This record gives sequence, structure tokens and C-alpha cells, in this order.
Amino acid sequence: MVKYTLTIANNSQPNLNPVSYSLELGYESENNPEQLFDREFREQLRSTLQQKTSCSINDYHLETIVTIWMEDICRGYRSTSLSFNLLPIEFDNIHRLQDPGDFSIPDLFPPDLSTICPQNGVFPPLIFN
Repeated sequence: MVKYTLTIANNSQPNLNPVSYSLELGYESENNPEQLFDREFREQLRSTLQQKTSCSINDYHLETIVTIWMEDICRGYRSTSLSFNLLPIEFDNIHRLQDPGDFSIPDLFPPDLSTICPQNGVFPPLIFN
């Protein structure tokens, strides 16, 4: 069994340490990693990485991670390091936010013109105090 490690760094939060995920693969899995990276494993990988990073990993990031890691495993690289700009998990469903807003017109109030004093001339300049 050989240990393969995936390390992910988040560029949008550089003060956080990179997160690692490891796999131990046998000879057959090393030569054919496509069998290992099925849909169920990908979702498990996504949830584990989201939990460790506290960031949202969308489908594009997940597909990039899996593709690069599979290529590195096929080439025999034991360690794969990737860096992404990941958003915090709180912003994961921001596009689903439904807020009808407050469309009522606020009460209008007349302006206070008592402090405006005209100077000289037909069209005097106005001085606002």
C-alpha cells in the first residue's frame, strides 16, 4: 500500500494552514485511479475538504481537484499540492437568498427653508447655514 496525499491551500485566506487529505492505494488502484474516484467518493471528498477548510468547494473545484490528483497518481507522484480562491462556507448558498425587500415609499417631509437668506441682486446667491 502506498500513501498519496492531497494538500489544498486557500489563497483567499492565506493565514490558514493548508489542509491535507491522504489515501492508501494498492497496486491496482494506483494504475487505475478512475475506479476509485466514483461519484460517491467525490462527494465524500468534497464534504471532508469543506469540513477541514470551512470553505465552499463547488463542482468546478471538485472536478479540478479530482482530475489533477488522478493524473498525479497515474504519474506516480505521492504528493499533490493545489491552491484555490475558496469562499467561506457561509456564502455557499448566497445565490439562493430570497429577500423581497421593503418597497414602501418613506414618508416625505418638507424642507426647512427658514435658514436660507438671500443676498443682494435679482437672483441672489443662496447661503445655506
